[in-house]
Amino acid sequence: MQTAQQTHEDVSTIFNSVFNVQLATSPEAINEVFEVRYQVYCIDRPFEDPNCFLDKREHDTYDARSAHSLIRHRITGDNVATVRLVMAGDVPEGASFPMEGPCVQHMNQPARNAIANAHRSQIAEISRMAVSREFRRRLNEEKEVSGISKPAYYTDSENGKRAMPYISLGLFAAILQMSVKHGITHWMAVMEPSQLRLLKRFGVEFDHVGPVIEYHGRRRPAFTEAASLIEGIRTRRPDVWSLITEAGRYLPAKPDTSYRVNNRQVA
Repeated sequence: MQTAQQTHEDVSTIFNSVFNVQLATSPEAINEVFEVRYQVYCIDRPFEDPNCFLDKREHDTYDARSAHSLIRHRITGDNVATVRLVMAGDVPEGASFPMEGPCVQHMNQPARNAIANAHRSQIAEISRMAVSREFRRRLNEEKEVSGISKPAYYTDSENGKRAMPYISLGLFAAILQMSVKHGITHWMAVMEPSQLRLLKRFGVEFDHVGPVIEYHGRRRPAFTEAASLIEGIRTRRPDVWSLITEAGRYLPAKPDTSYRVNNRQVA
């Protein structure tokens, strides 16, 4: 029977030996983010019209007030995945988030109250969480991949394809690092139900999760206080907590408890 320490070593060692997290702060790295997004959102899963991005870099108006990250494959240097945090920007009370209008209205009243009671400058939307289909395809076709140990695989029970849950954990490590850097205390997101189930298996559970809605496919809106989510991971899966927080190096700030209801009405 494995001890908690052994499990911790497996999860962290597997991820860190295969991937690394990079915050995209330079123009060159941000261009790489946009290139991955173009491949995923315009080619692999064409939610966006590729003809609108002749430079083969998918981007939008929210990117100017976003932080970006990449997950890289250590051996090849390939960009495996990317995620951004959309923040409120310089005018928090006047800014909206991409999912806010179409998705938040479908959540229950406690969730809407939680959003309204959070300081908008400390909210960020987890957005453009994109994983390279080409990288997944190579993993699915190969029985063994040099440098990636067998425990790194899992079978997706919904479609029978192999994928790597460690990419999702790495993206959350990136989300946490960006949040600590920018003082974010609350996260909102709209995710595929299968993605939420995968994260839940690793102890990543949002405080509020809404019903399945049609939003670029079947999605569920979610909202959480970052500190409570991270503390929940520590309780349920200390091995995953250690990976995501780098053994406690990155921990989200506590919310501003002196802040009450904001002026924006959440429908």
